[in-house]
Amino acid sequence: MFDWLSRNLGMRGKSTHPLAGAEALRGIIDDLPQANLSKALQDLADWLALTDRVDLSPTDRVAAIRTLDAEGARLAREVMIEFLQSSPTQHRAEQNWFALSTYHARVFEASRSALRDLFDSDKPLSRDKGTAAHLAACALAALGARKKLARMRYRAVEPETWSDLYGTFQLADRLGVARKSLRLPEADGDTSAYRELLLAVWFELAPIGSLDHVQMEYLARIVRVLLDSFWLSEAPDSYTCWVVDLAMSAPPQRFYADATLRMSQRFLAPGRAHFELVNLAREIRRARALPSYLLIDGVEGLQNAVNLVEKLVQHWSRTPPRRMYDRAALQEGIDAVHGYREIRRMIAGIAYLRLTEASAGGDLSRHQREELSRYGFVSEQGDPQQSTENEIARVRAMIEAQNRQMTLQWILTDISDFGYGAIAQGPTQWMQVGLLLGLRRAHDADWTAGVIRRLSRNAQGQATVGVQRFPGTGRCGRLGALDNRQVSVFERSLEAGVSVYYDAIALLEDNSVLVEPGVHVDNARFRMVIDGKRTTIKFVQLLERGVNFEHVRYEVEPEIPR
Repeated sequence: MFDWLSRNLGMRGKSTHPLAGAEALRGIIDDLPQANLSKALQDLADWLALTDRVDLSPTDRVAAIRTLDAEGARLAREVMIEFLQSSPTQHRAEQNWFALSTYHARVFEASRSALRDLFDSDKPLSRDKGTAAHLAACALAALGARKKLARMRYRAVEPETWSDLYGTFQLADRLGVARKSLRLPEADGDTSAYRELLLAVWFELAPIGSLDHVQMEYLARIVRVLLDSFWLSEAPDSYTCWVVDLAMSAPPQRFYADATLRMSQRFLAPGRAHFELVNLAREIRRARALPSYLLIDGVEGLQNAVNLVEKLVQHWSRTPPRRMYDRAALQEGIDAVHGYREIRRMIAGIAYLRLTEASAGGDLSRHQREELSRYGFVSEQGDPQQSTENEIARVRAMIEAQNRQMTLQWILTDISDFGYGAIAQGPTQWMQVGLLLGLRRAHDADWTAGVIRRLSRNAQGQATVGVQRFPGTGRCGRLGALDNRQVSVFERSLEAGVSVYYDAIALLEDNSVLVEPGVHVDNARFRMVIDGKRTTIKFVQLLERGVNFEHVRYEVEPEIPR
């Protein structure tokens, strides 16, 4: 009876939906756990999943999406900064990544669903073009952000993502709101559904597999700033480099003149962006500072940003970049190990085996074994003993047993003068661009050190890895700091003039060393000890600071006659 009276007297009963009304929304936001931002973001994602229930009126539905997303955008920015400040393999980073990915997925689903349900020609909100434009841009921005997060984990973009991206844009285009300019929450400038589509497309045209997660964030910001400099057309011309087909569930591709043309295709060229990138690299080097739009709290990324811009200058050109070294295809096993100390231990193990083989009947004392196991050399040879062959076999068996416990068996697919291409098998969540690896081919005894330069997925979903090898064979050594370094009493050296010893992998052919992060100091002097031989060196150039290593050039100081 009451419902009948309400309808006929123009009254409406209060909705029982938990998202109905400004007061209910305010209560939800006030109850978020502000001390745990990733948890708060996931809670908002759960609430967004409830916006498509039939007991929520169209007006309340739009208000709920706008209000929840405004608060979520603020939280997402803070959680993203926290994610960028840490190594992506850390547990906290994984939690932040999952919260961000889940949240953006829910924003996309809620916004696209509302756009479909409320803005068809016979729906009550069909004339509210402003709200329709907001929902379309919000949906595409969220999908682009989630795609970026997947790339930060070096995951392939599923065909469904491209279908959703193109389909949502085409829906906005049919509604006449695709190019309507607006400002999304926490955004630094105006955008539109059309611009968000272009941002998602141009992001994929960078060498994604060669970037680390911070560089991918820089890439997204650079693309947004340079978006008006790129060229987009409905017909190819002599400047066209890429093509995207809005009727296909596929990423943009390189354009070739003999390709079949379709009405659903759009053609892209770098336009003025190439010139702007050259100027950006020049300005960063001159000022030795990043522009404000690239600054990330707690991240020192000057050189990282320069490296990215230089890659983009090469990649976003009319002529695709060519490989420096030709690759030869093959199919064989290769051992891989990650972790600086694990890599060094593998090199030390081979040195230990060779020293045992060369001892010609000699054996190593327990102290010498411990010394070699840790440092890769012994200071003195042991006294000769019998059963050399048995000892060699025992040592080889011990080392190979350790190797099986610590190594991963990958498939080597190609090789060049200074690189390997491989299919990674086993766990891959630890992998990231810029990580030091130890590698050994099936028929080799020696381990070589290399750095992951490219990560991607093949058509079968397998992780493919591109590794740049360091020249020569690494030698295990120690670096004794000749400056005064603050270390714990347990690390302090008892040797006169040396404050602390660090593990090192010496690349003698290149006059450089691989050390753990934090060892390098400009012009620092060290006592380098390899196979008991002491040399005084000085650091002259930090060649690279990777995820788990520093690569430093040194010069040998002349010995002063006593």
